[in-house]
Order: sequence, then C-alpha cells, then structure tokens
Amino acid sequence: MNYMRDNYVNAKNDVPILIDYGASTIKAGYATSQTPDVVIRSYINKFKDSNTQSNQIAQWDTDVFKNYRSPFEKNLIQHSGALEQLNDFVFERLQAGRHGRVNHPMILTECFATTDLARMIVLEQMFECYQVPSVMLGVDALFSVFQDDLDTYLKQTQLIVHLGDQTVHVIPIINGQIIYSNIKRLNLGGLNTLKYFYQTIQLRHPHLKFTYPQIDYWHKQYTSVAIDYQLQLRYFQGPQFYFGYRDKITEQNRQYQDDQLQLLDPIYIDIPIVQKIVSAEDLKRKDENRQRMRVRLQESIQQSRQNKKSQLEQQLQTLQQELEIDQNNDELKKKITTLQVKLGLVPKEALEELKYNLLNVPDDTLTPSQLNQKRYQKVMYEQALMKKQKNQEFKQLQNDANKFKLEEPEKYLQMLYEKRDRIVLQIQERKKLQQEMNSRNSRFNQKRIQTLAYLGADDKVEDDFGKDDKDWEIYRSVTKEIDSADEKSKYKLQEIEQELKDLDPDFEIKILKSIANIHQLGMNLSQVQLTVDRVRCQEIYFQPNLIGVEQQGLVDMIKLSSKGLDKLLLQNINLTGGGAKTQGIMQRLQKDLTSEYDCPIAIKIATDPIFGTWMGMKNFANKYQNMLSQFSISIDDYNEIGTQKWEIFKQHPFSNIVD
Repeated sequence: MNYMRDNYVNAKNDVPILIDYGASTIKAGYATSQTPDVVIRSYINKFKDSNTQSNQIAQWDTDVFKNYRSPFEKNLIQHSGALEQLNDFVFERLQAGRHGRVNHPMILTECFATTDLARMIVLEQMFECYQVPSVMLGVDALFSVFQDDLDTYLKQTQLIVHLGDQTVHVIPIINGQIIYSNIKRLNLGGLNTLKYFYQTIQLRHPHLKFTYPQIDYWHKQYTSVAIDYQLQLRYFQGPQFYFGYRDKITEQNRQYQDDQLQLLDPIYIDIPIVQKIVSAEDLKRKDENRQRMRVRLQESIQQSRQNKKSQLEQQLQTLQQELEIDQNNDELKKKITTLQVKLGLVPKEALEELKYNLLNVPDDTLTPSQLNQKRYQKVMYEQALMKKQKNQEFKQLQNDANKFKLEEPEKYLQMLYEKRDRIVLQIQERKKLQQEMNSRNSRFNQKRIQTLAYLGADDKVEDDFGKDDKDWEIYRSVTKEIDSADEKSKYKLQEIEQELKDLDPDFEIKILKSIANIHQLGMNLSQVQLTVDRVRCQEIYFQPNLIGVEQQGLVDMIKLSSKGLDKLLLQNINLTGGGAKTQGIMQRLQKDLTSEYDCPIAIKIATDPIFGTWMGMKNFANKYQNMLSQFSISIDDYNEIGTQKWEIFKQHPFSNIVD
C-alpha cells in the first residue's frame, strides 16, 4: 500500500506544502511535519470491474512495465492529466482543499533544464485548478544536499551526482556557484536497470511467469554494481577462467583483489510449481454453468432439427407434386427416396437399392450409356464396401483400446505418454528442417536447389535457375508437404494431451519434467539462477550501450563535468537520489576515478537518498520562511504576466537559470 500519515494536525494557511515530484515516487507533506505525510507511486493505472472503469493511484506492487500512465518522460513532466490526478489525491490526503482551492504556499521540485512546457503545466495547474497563493520552484538535486544553513550551502564546493529513476545528473558547484555549462545528463536510471534485469531473467526462463513484486525484490536485494566488471564476469564463468594465473606476481594481485573487490557468487532461487487448487464452490458453480450450457445447446439443436425437418418436408411435397406430372423421371424418384431416408420414412436400404439399381441387370439389356453408368456404380459399390470394412475394423480397434484402458489403466497411460513424446520429437525435427529450408544459405537448401536447378536447366548453357523469384515458388511448393504433416501431428498431439489431462491429474507437472518437453528442461526447471544478471543490469550506468543508449558512462560524465576543476570537485562528491542506494556504486566510482586521477577522491552518499530532497525543502521552509515570498511566484504575478514570458520566473540558490 502507499504510505500515508493521517496523524498530523490541520496546518494553518501560512504553512507551506512541500511536494517532491519524483519520477518513481511523489513525496508530499506540510513543512511542520517531521517526515512526508504522503508517499505514493508516480503512476496511474486502470481499475476495471463489471460496472466501472476508472483510474486509480498505482500501488507499490503495480506492474509498471504494462498497464500504467506516468506524467513523466525522462524526468520531465509531459502529461498534465496524469499529474492532475496525482495532485488531487495528494491534496485530498493532506486535507488541504477548502472551498475549491488550496490556500497554502507551495514549494515544488523540478529537474535541471526543465522545459518551458513542463514548467507551464505545473504552474497552470497550481494557479488555475487549485488557486494556490504562491509557488516556489527548486531543483531536486540541490535541495537534496541542503542541510540547515544557507550560508554554508552557498560556500560549498562539491560535485553532486543525482541518480534518479529515469535520468542521472552530474552538477558541479564551486563556492556555491553552479557551473551550468558543465552540467551533464545521462538518459537512464533505476527504472532502466529494473527493466533490463527483468528482460534478461525472462529471456533465460521463458517457461516461468514472474510477478513484479518478485522482480523488484530480487533487483533491490541481489543486484549490485561490480567493482571490476570484467573480473566479475570471469569469476562467474568458473575456476578455469578466474584462477588461471601462471606467475607469482599475478597470484599476489589476485589475493589483494579478492579482499578489495568483494566478488559476488551466483544465487539460486527455487520457485515451486504450485498446482491450482479449486474449491468445492468453484466446482459446483462450474458444473451448474455446464448444465445450463448443455440445456441451452440441446434446445438450440432441437430447434435447428425441427426447422431442417420442416424444410425437408416442404421439399418432399414439392418433388412429389412434380413426380405426379412426370412419373418416369428417375432423378426425381432418387431425390424423393433420399429425402424419405433423411426423414426416416423409409430404411436406408431403399436408397442403396436405388443407388446401385443397375448392378443386377444383364449387360445385353442395357444401352451404352447405361453400361458406363453400371461400371461407375460397380466401382462406387466396391469403395463403399471397403469403407464399411474399414469402419468395422476401426470400431473393433476402439473396442479393444477401451477394453485395454479399463483392464490395465497404468500401461495405457504410459503408452499415451510415449506416443506424445514421439510426436513432440517429430514436430521438433520438422521445425529444424523447416528452419533450414527457409534459409537460402543452409547446406540443405543449397543441395536441394542444385537438384531443382538441374531439373529446370532444360539444356541451358548457363545455370541461372533461382535468380528469378518465380523459380523460388517451385521450391516453396515442395515444402507444403512438411507443413501439412506438421499440422496433422499437432492436431494428433492435442487429442492425446486432452485425453491425458482427463486421465491424469498430474499431467502438467509430468510434462514439464519430461525429456521431450518443448523447452528441453531438466529437473531444475523451476530454479532461477542469478549470475551475470546480478551485475549486468547495474553496469548500464557505466556502459549505457548495453541497452542501446548512445551516451558516455557515468565516469566519463564526471570527467567532463569536472574538467579543469577536478582537484576541487573530486574531493567532495555527493551521491543522491534513489540510485545512490545501489550496492557497490560508491566503491566502483572510487576505483575508476582513482585510476584516472592522481588527486584525492572523496565520495559520500547522502544520509537519506530517497527522502533527502523533501527534508532539504523542509529545512529551508522552516528556517528561511521570510525568504519564501522573495523566491516564489505569486498568483498576482501569474495573472499579470502569465507563463509565456520568462519574467515570471524567480531565480534563487535552488532554482534553474533562465537566460
């Protein structure tokens, strides 16, 4: 559930409301509170039932990879509708709305280099929808490093690395002055690491279904930034790659690295296969539904039969009237007999006698056309006898199979499993063959096309068969036999599996553990192995090209941001934001920067990386309340100037810069 506190005292109108708009979570509360009063996800998802369809605030276990909407795109507010719904929820929980307005000063956060559109969305909502008296806008990364003394803050020299959910910002500050030209932005964050982790896990275990809470917990609990990525990969590969040292110096270095690097070991997570438990009430309800469907189907079939019978009777009456006019018409007699057989008025033998009426007639009494017809009837009669014999044999086989199933059910079940395995293997072999045939460069295809080219050469001097697309149509027609055989096998497999499901309640479990299952798994099919996944998802901070982001890594960003000022900035690097809680990120930065520079490197993580921004806003609002009016945009300024002109923007130590 979302975290909300209801034990705060109703604040006076002059108490500011602080809202930290994070791409992952929104933290909001009164300046008089010790911690945020409302902490919610920054997502809206659809809530559906049989009667309503509406939006709701996403819970902590909401799968943010699927059905969700966020007001943020790369840490910039772009969707005003989603933001308005989140703001409505926040003000309702804070009980801040009075007579259609929120009569409290607002302190809000934004990211560096916020666009005019994103700022306009926020200001218009606050002044038009909620009629707030004033709004102060500040950068989240700057509030996160503010403690309680503004003079000390304005004299600090530091390099802020703000690790957000969708972006990373590197901000150099010299004696309280932000070097805006050196600010760097990396277009990925914690959400990208989580998605990458989920994709790699799902790709290696396609037969398992993972829930979002599972993935989120594994990501927070087991993933880490590798201090030496390449060495960690060799360690995961096994002893033959990691311990293959040949000289004494390398062995000593290895012992030192083992102590410093803290290499990670693989983790094995067992996911039990849970059988679906159906209650007696569910079984009863399903049985009642089946009974209703059966009655409805029987009524429908009875009605269709009645309609068809009436149509046949009308046709019979019409044909009989025609026969009275032309009594020697054999075709009419045959049609009438056919309809009478369908209606059950005469036995089927009457239709057969009429159908083969020339078989017992001597040949010398027949005309040439009747002789041809007699030969045709003789062929059809023999085919009918063969078909009848085959049906009798098939019925006998069915009776024997049913007898075998009743007398020895275990052997019959084993026989079905063996037949299923054979069919699955046949399908897999045909699939491989089909893949080879679809590839023009495969050895099988080259051999086949040579044969076809030889057949289609027609004494040609040059062998140009295959250059024209029409030649390939001949080749594709050859593959239809494989497709038809594959369809028959799949249909037969469905029949066998349906019978196995009816006979064996543990069919699905046995199939998963079968040698011939579709994934070719062993007994450890329900075990998730976390090896490279533990470090690869977090490595995108340093190698963004792993997920296709064409940017430099975090270390290169720090080098560019501190260029010319490295000796001053690298002695005080502050890591803030939710990504600062990632295991091993401080040690990795320390190692990489130490190898690049000969000056001292000092890195520290903020006391509270997640709530540090809101706490910095609270400290400023409580200690420097007299400066709020100077740093805030009032509703009078908005009504007079609007949001289209930059004059409305108030610049202060925590703000963006407007040229």
